[in-house]
Amino acid sequence: MARRIAYTGAPVLTLEQVAYQCQAEPEDLQPELINLIIIPGVTSQGESKTGAAIREAIYEEDWPAAYPSGHSLDVGQVVAVESVVVLGDAGQVSPFTGEVELSQGGRESYLHFPRGRPDGRLRIRYRAGVDLEAYPGVLSWLLMAAETVFTHRGLLVVGQSLAEVPSSFVDHLLSDITVPPRF
Repeated sequence: MARRIAYTGAPVLTLEQVAYQCQAEPEDLQPELINLIIIPGVTSQGESKTGAAIREAIYEEDWPAAYPSGHSLDVGQVVAVESVVVLGDAGQVSPFTGEVELSQGGRESYLHFPRGRPDGRLRIRYRAGVDLEAYPGVLSWLLMAAETVFTHRGLLVVGQSLAEVPSSFVDHLLSDITVPPRF
């Protein structure tokens, strides 16, 4: 299971975009609610629903020795591999200096070792985030979700988090980046 280390990209929505979607002026909205709860909340919901990174971030995942070259990475929409290290049995960490190749499937990304996969457990650090120009439906989903949350904020904003945005016909807008389920 991949771990998000840190977001590196800007938020995927702006206050102005959400205001336009809500047919309001930015100054008429609650900027703190939009910027600190709604935008991060709908981004997180989209990421958990799809298994893909929407806002660019650094991820790290460990591969057991049994994963072969060409195995899929846990998070979808990987754009670059930052590093690969070999994890020794006694906890030592050795950087892998060989060649790695990232190949993009429609929804998944695969890591290849052209000159052979190193033996043992690996820790892979990579950067992932969706290209909203390539997948405009994702932006539409985010904006519709943000509008829904803002319009029904009394029901959906609980404390400092969001209750799940109700499922609807618009969820198919995320299908292009949804990582298939694994065992």
